[in-house]
Amino acid sequence: MKHDRTIRACSIWRALDIVGDVPVLLLMEQAFLGIHSFDEFVARTGLARSVVNGRLKKLVEEDCLAKVPKKGGRGFHYVLTQKGRDQFPNGLMMLRWQHEWEADSRDFQVRLHHATCGHATEPVPACAHCHAEIDPRDVDWREGPGLAQVVPHYERRRFNGEVGAGRPGGRPLVDTMIELFGDRWATLVVRAMFTHINRFDDIQRDTLMATNILTGRLERLVRQGILKTVPYSSHADRVEYRLTAKGRDLYPVLLALLQWGDKWFSDERGPPVLLTHRPCGHDLHMVAACSHCGDELELSNSRFTIEGAG
Repeated sequence: MKHDRTIRACSIWRALDIVGDVPVLLLMEQAFLGIHSFDEFVARTGLARSVVNGRLKKLVEEDCLAKVPKKGGRGFHYVLTQKGRDQFPNGLMMLRWQHEWEADSRDFQVRLHHATCGHATEPVPACAHCHAEIDPRDVDWREGPGLAQVVPHYERRRFNGEVGAGRPGGRPLVDTMIELFGDRWATLVVRAMFTHINRFDDIQRDTLMATNILTGRLERLVRQGILKTVPYSSHADRVEYRLTAKGRDLYPVLLALLQWGDKWFSDERGPPVLLTHRPCGHDLHMVAACSHCGDELELSNSRFTIEGAG
């Protein structure tokens, strides 16, 4: 019998084609921090020059960065496009998770300041309609007009180094998040959990992931405390996977990826998935809100300081 080799079209999956890559996320982090030149990207990320060159070229081709001549016409620098700036909420949700779950393990602290209200802040994943903080258990999802089955194309990507290992300034601001979401296989496993796909065979069918890759990602996510195993029969080796509190708190990051993918990759039919925020009954759109004043945090009104860095 011929096996079906298609998977659900999903804006998260489409977004991961670009950002599900450690070097890309390292470069985007630096772009959000105001880095523009090739040499600065190399120095600040610790990546090999060939890797930086290849990923910057890809980000330009995907219209996340623009390559602009420097004043005077000698050389180029890279600036964020609107498509690139629209990834900023994803970065904020990564920072939020890192602050919540990894703060004690770091030798420095990243502080976010909201220029609009003038206060230090934490990004809050809030419903744009009712302004309540979003809990994934309060969100219903249904098939959207753009839902389809597609044949996945998984580009080979190699990154064998430790995140931030070669950078003079130490680790990235959101190193754990970059390691997790820079691995699209692990991200697709977490996505499956939020759509109630919990068993090995079902996850494999949902992603078409090779069994050895899936086994490795599940084991790693359990070690990291993002997933836990729960027996579902009298046989000890028959388990399904569930999100821990730490894992559920990844929802805003996935939601930011989904919204970015919906905006930039949905076709004329519309998004593949529609979400409803049950407390207010409206279609869900998340904004990264200031924890002090409630206004939306944007790249233009946010700045970062790093405390305790060597």
